[in-house]
Amino acid sequence: MKISISRSKGAEAAVNSTGGHLSTRDRVLEVACELFSEVGFHGTHLREICKRAGTNVAGVCYHFHDKQGLYQAVVMEAGRRLSDYDEGLVFSQHLPPEERLQKFVESLLTKLNADGAWIAKLLARELVNPACGARNYAVSGLERNFILLQSALRQLHGDNSEAIRLHTLSLISECVFYSLAGENQEHPLIQLAAPLPNRSRLARLITQRSLGSLDMNGAKPEVSQP
Repeated sequence: MKISISRSKGAEAAVNSTGGHLSTRDRVLEVACELFSEVGFHGTHLREICKRAGTNVAGVCYHFHDKQGLYQAVVMEAGRRLSDYDEGLVFSQHLPPEERLQKFVESLLTKLNADGAWIAKLLARELVNPACGARNYAVSGLERNFILLQSALRQLHGDNSEAIRLHTLSLISECVFYSLAGENQEHPLIQLAAPLPNRSRLARLITQRSLGSLDMNGAKPEVSQP
C-alpha cells in the first residue's frame, strides 16, 4: 500500500493510494519511517511522531508497545518494501542476461528512491550506527535483490563466488548511494557530477560499470538501450 503524508496538513493528509484515510497505526508508522530515517533512533521523539500523526503516546504504545518496538516496525517495513515482488521483472525473463541485470538494478533504484528515499537513508544509518538490534530485518529485505543480481552476474561470468558476491554488494551500495544523492542534489560532492542522469540511464551506467569490471578480457560489454 502506497502512503502519502503531507507535513503541512498533519494527520488529515495521511491517505493511502486509493484516497482513503489511514488507520492510526499506519499514520504512526509512516511518520516514524520518515523521522527515523532523517534523524535516527536517538534523534526521534515520540511526541513529534504523535504530533505529526495526530495521536498520543498511548496510541503509539497500543500498537507498538514503545519507541523500540516502533523502530523495529519501521525497519521491518523497509525490509517488506525492498522484498516486494516486482511484476515488471516477470517480463524481463526473456531478455539477455545483461539487460535483465539492468532491469534488476532499475527496480532496486525505484524501491530505494520511493517516498524521499527513506529506505536508503535508513539503511545508511543502520550501517553506521545500528539501533535496537533491528538491522537484520532491513538486510533480509535486500536478500532477494542480492540473489537476483548475483544470479544475473553468474550467468554472464560463471561461478566465481568471491568476485560475484563482492560485485553484487557493490551494485547494491551504488544504488543506495545514488538514491541518497538524488535527495541531496545541492551537496558539493554531487555537484561534481551534476546533473545526475535519470533512473533508467543511471541503471544502465551502473550495470555497464559492473559488467566491464567483471569481464575477463577487459572489454566493456554494452547494455542495449531500453
